[in-house]
Amino acid sequence: MGRTIVWFRRDLRVSDHAPLARAARRGAVVPVFVLDRALLHHPETGAARVAFLLHALAALDQDLRQLGGRLIVRSGDPVAVLPHLIESTQAEGIYAYTDCERIYGRVRDARLNAVLAQRQMKIRWFDPPASTDGLMPYPRYRSLWYRHMTQPHDPLPQRVVVPPEVSSDPLPDVATLGHRADGKPIPPASTAAARQRLDDFLTQKTDRYYWQLSYPSAEITTGLSPHLKFGVISVRECVQRVRQAADGGDHRVRRSQQQVINRLRWGSGFTQRFRYLPQLELRSLYQVFDQGGWEFDPDLYRAWQTGHTGFPIVDAAARCLQATGGYLALNFRSRAIYASFLGNLLGMDWRYGALHFMRHLIDGDCPIDHYQWAMQSGVTHCIDKPWTRIYHPGQVAVDRCDPEGTFIKRWVPELAHLPAHQLGQPPPQPNYPAPILAYKAARQRRVKHLEAQRQPLLTISNLIPHLATLPPDLTPFGTDLYGGEVAWAQAPYPALFPPALPLEHLDEAEAQALRTWFVAHINITPPKPSRSSRRRPAPDPNIRQLNLLEDMP
Repeated sequence: MGRTIVWFRRDLRVSDHAPLARAARRGAVVPVFVLDRALLHHPETGAARVAFLLHALAALDQDLRQLGGRLIVRSGDPVAVLPHLIESTQAEGIYAYTDCERIYGRVRDARLNAVLAQRQMKIRWFDPPASTDGLMPYPRYRSLWYRHMTQPHDPLPQRVVVPPEVSSDPLPDVATLGHRADGKPIPPASTAAARQRLDDFLTQKTDRYYWQLSYPSAEITTGLSPHLKFGVISVRECVQRVRQAADGGDHRVRRSQQQVINRLRWGSGFTQRFRYLPQLELRSLYQVFDQGGWEFDPDLYRAWQTGHTGFPIVDAAARCLQATGGYLALNFRSRAIYASFLGNLLGMDWRYGALHFMRHLIDGDCPIDHYQWAMQSGVTHCIDKPWTRIYHPGQVAVDRCDPEGTFIKRWVPELAHLPAHQLGQPPPQPNYPAPILAYKAARQRRVKHLEAQRQPLLTISNLIPHLATLPPDLTPFGTDLYGGEVAWAQAPYPALFPPALPLEHLDEAEAQALRTWFVAHINITPPKPSRSSRRRPAPDPNIRQLNLLEDMP
């Protein structure tokens, strides 16, 4: 009976798992997870996310045991660990999903391919659903995504037979791995827990999800993002469970269900962009934004990190992130307001914001986090769109997102005695800081700066000459602040696997296809001012159309 190593990475489940299903049909399986210090001590790795990972590994081991198997844990560089495991187990080769989250992972996988080829050992790579090497226009990818999401699940193995003589290292705790627990509550990490969370969402929140997405106090999110980041449940299973859920004929439920599916698709799309352009982990999409330089003030950065900016909704988001890891309580609108404050009003490099988020988010996923950070800072969707959104962090944001002040008062308790209409610009308080910037001046400064940078990009037909390229030094951003296991970044590497797009060799049609990934495919216009229950607010200068061809008032 043949033996196959199944290398688990960001796919910590036994259901809808093509490598495991195929390996189990062939014969004995060696299911292995390698604790890799280059990832565990990446400058963007947070202790809470490591804790969730360990819980997910324990749950995976239990699920394998229910099928007659068990998880084999190893520590070290997978490029050394896996060939040795093939030899010691007499396995015929390795099955694994490709992974495009990190440049490090693609360098590692290219090195592994080379080492295995030299030793005449085999590895078979499986692309996850909706991940593809082929460059295609985004509308075509969207169709591919829906097609993949409707395909049947890979079947759950009836039995997983693990050779009894293959030993496993014990699963360590967070401290053993060199991290200090930071007090964030860690959600249950099993597939069963993910399914229950999704079912609870579908029965309890879909009548209001779509309409309350902008209200952080509603805590209306699915809470599935950590499970999706580590593949505890597959995106395809989530999509199909949402589609199969009853809607009771309620259009609100149907709209919310579609919104959840849209967000799952967007997440896959961010990862596909990183598959094409791995430099998005380290650089802005267009060269001009990093060439022009960014401001940085360590004291202002620290005030933003710790929630002492003097803008209550920003400070509430900051403190919520550090206390909870964000996956449930910090919704997309709160993240956007918080991000816009650093990138647009303080004018700091979006990579400092992404770094801070990733060190605290339990659901931190590099393509999703980095791409949206760059987007909120106005440096991504620049062609065919002459405006950007700069969130007003004052009373406008309170009225729109936290009209009763519930979210702010929970996380900024020193302001809990104030009425909601004072939480945008609170009167001086003995234990709360004054605002660290003047919004109007900061916004005007940023608009002027973006206008100069974005002008050449507005109507380009071929974006290739303007794109940032992969730098020769792949050292992760933030290494100077937090250190990390980054020796791999200075070592020569044969290639990336999966490979990046060969930008220098793309023809005109391919360049046009790539362009479609970085434009809006619907007519997005800034929203009209909302009507407050207490009063009609003045038009929001923050989200009016910022025409970069004209001077702003």
